[in-house]
Amino acid sequence: MSRLARRAEVIKLARLLRVDESTLSGLSDLDATSLRTFREQAQARLFDADEARLKRVAMASKLLPVPLIALIGEHVFGALLCARVAGLIAPDRAAEVTLRLETEFLADVTLEIDPRHVREVIARIPVPRLVEVALVLARRREFVTLARFVDYVSTDAIRAVMEQLTDNAALLQIAFFMEDKSRLNELVGLLPKARLREIIIVAAAESRDLWAEALALMSEVNDRWRKHLGELAAGLDDRVLLSMARAAQAQKLWGALLPIIGLLERAHQQRLLQLPVLREVPMLEAVLDAADSEGLWDRLLPLLPLLDEPAQQALAQAAERLGDDAFGRVFEAVQAGREWGPLLVLLLRLRSQTQDRLRPLIAKLSPQAARQLLLEADQLGVMDRVDALWRRLTLGRPA
Repeated sequence: MSRLARRAEVIKLARLLRVDESTLSGLSDLDATSLRTFREQAQARLFDADEARLKRVAMASKLLPVPLIALIGEHVFGALLCARVAGLIAPDRAAEVTLRLETEFLADVTLEIDPRHVREVIARIPVPRLVEVALVLARRREFVTLARFVDYVSTDAIRAVMEQLTDNAALLQIAFFMEDKSRLNELVGLLPKARLREIIIVAAAESRDLWAEALALMSEVNDRWRKHLGELAAGLDDRVLLSMARAAQAQKLWGALLPIIGLLERAHQQRLLQLPVLREVPMLEAVLDAADSEGLWDRLLPLLPLLDEPAQQALAQAAERLGDDAFGRVFEAVQAGREWGPLLVLLLRLRSQTQDRLRPLIAKLSPQAARQLLLEADQLGVMDRVDALWRRLTLGRPA
């Protein structure tokens, strides 16, 4: 998930600085939290500049009727100055001004506003007016701006916008850039099941390339909604599932996808894991890398028995390139979960040279852990093979 969060922050920073995203490629090594802190500091400097002069403009506006303020703002001040002054005018009066401005111009102003400074103004703007402006911004594909305002508008306003905004791709992209991800649970709950399914289908469309946004949404909601969205995806045709797997591979998103798969009902897990692409060694290498680098062995290991035999063989081939430290983390995850069956799926398919590398890890197992391993081997009907492997690696067998 950290990869997706970092990507969103780079795009938002580029939008704030009015530069192309590619010019910020040097920031790709920073974590999302550092990028967000820098963006907020830059935003504060930009929006707080010339505060004294702007306060004088706001004071002068008290002497003018609202229709005249709107006229001067739109035809003399322009969007940028109006945005800077908006937070310095009494909220009731500022909200009244918004009703007098042309919708397109008000959308221009919104692009320049820091919503933190106009929270009380936003709360006083009628919902139909908010919807009008939101639809203009969506038409202009100003998804970063729309996302910044989600935290500051009412649930009624958001519901009204989502009802009017029929572009499901736009909803996905707005969610991707939201600041307060905790609110996503509420927003997903406002959408009917049919529309959530349509959003996933849109993500799978080759012309859209929106799996990063869809997986970010699934990753940020709570387990209840994560499972619901994951099972909606798993219930769609193989084309959608293949698209998701290919996107996870191409964009290095397995770290976001594995926890979702882990929450699904077994039947849905099996359907996903029977995809032919999960017999491709390069793809399985990427899955293993994600599990190791993002601490997800506990999510991946329980899935291994659900792979078919060709996929398990391919997985073992992919695992040959894991380092000793990575295998150590695998054993730690297995011992923490106290289930050895998934490890046996992998262990018995490794080459003997790789199995020999695991000798120090097996030697460190407690007698209780060793007995549990052999017990599960017996339950799985592979006791003879495990016993032979155990004797070769340890020159003995636990009592």
